[in-house]
Amino acid sequence: MTAQHLAAPAELNEIQALDTRPPLSRAAQLAVAASLIAAGLLNGGTQFVGHLVIDDGSGDFSDQIRWGVEHPVFHGVEQFALLASMVFLPVAVLGLAQVTRHRAPRLTAAGIVLTLWGFWGFHNILALGYTAGTIAPSALGVDAAVRLNDAFMEDPGSVFGALVPHLLGSFLGLILLAAAGWRGRSLPRIPLVLLVAFLLWDFLLPPAGPLEAHLLLLICFGWLGVHVARMSWQEWSGTAEVGTY
Repeated sequence: MTAQHLAAPAELNEIQALDTRPPLSRAAQLAVAASLIAAGLLNGGTQFVGHLVIDDGSGDFSDQIRWGVEHPVFHGVEQFALLASMVFLPVAVLGLAQVTRHRAPRLTAAGIVLTLWGFWGFHNILALGYTAGTIAPSALGVDAAVRLNDAFMEDPGSVFGALVPHLLGSFLGLILLAAAGWRGRSLPRIPLVLLVAFLLWDFLLPPAGPLEAHLLLLICFGWLGVHVARMSWQEWSGTAEVGTY
């Protein structure tokens, strides 16, 4: 018996180990896929529909508060859906980081830390907005609610606990995660381009008529959610050969 024959069983065991899923791995994969789709619908879809429906003048949140008083059901559902999206957004990006970390570990590590910091700030923004825009008008009156919203935007705690983390962390973190997926060729490239385009449009540019940046987020996260759900175990675990999407 040659050394080559002796090595064969060890190689076979290694291949079998790579093909064996840990317990609940498929459930975790599907949870990430569902979170991507839910986050896209609740955040991207809700904000895009809100852009189409809400006539808030200049687009300032104070104008939206006044509009919401006349349309309390739609406004309340929209704002609560945004809050609910924060249940799914962290799970979604952590799942993407699980995929990208094998081939781009440094970009992934920096990206996920910044993104989670940014999402903490974004959650605080949404919570403050729900307080000022949905609860305060009925409790304090519309003008007082608008003043409360303005005070939130000027308060140092709100600025450094909400605005700064979101503007820096979410923007830079998601770009780094997209770069990790692109560099490692571990995620399809079209939705990664859409993700970066969404960030640039949402942070830097105004809406273009009926089109608004969150439509890109809806498409991007939906695409990635379907892709993650259809991944093989080797792709999910980072043991597959590098592919081109």
